Amino acid sequence: MSIGERLRSLRYSEKNTLRQQGNLFGVSTNSVYRWEHDLNIPRLPVLKEISEHYNVSMEWLLSGDKEVAVSEQRLDINVEQQFINIFRQLPDNCKYKVFGYVESLYSELMDKKQAEEKLFAFGNRRAY
Repeated sequence: MSIGERLRSLRYSEKNTLRQQGNLFGVSTNSVYRWEHDLNIPRLPVLKEISEHYNVSMEWLLSGDKEVAVSEQRLDINVEQQFINIFRQLPDNCKYKVFGYVESLYSELMDKKQAEEKLFAFGNRRAY
């Protein structure tokens, strides 16, 4: 079962339309359609909202692995391997989007760190 099929089955479980599902998570009807047809995947914050709303793990949403959904402790053992396994199961077009998203998060994190370092250095110069 693909990510889209899992998302569709969750939507069907509440008998929501595409529009209702979009309104529920603050996205367009087209976005929900694209998720369910494996043309795109939800952004991380939306995935988190979906997992909380339907009381399923994000790992299950991404991988469909029932063992992961049941056993959260397994994530603590080898997080990197879990991420790799989930990533391998994504459709190719989604892998590129994940790379872009991770790259933007890293870039944002580095920008914040550099800004904090500059601010700290500036603050120390003014103290003298």
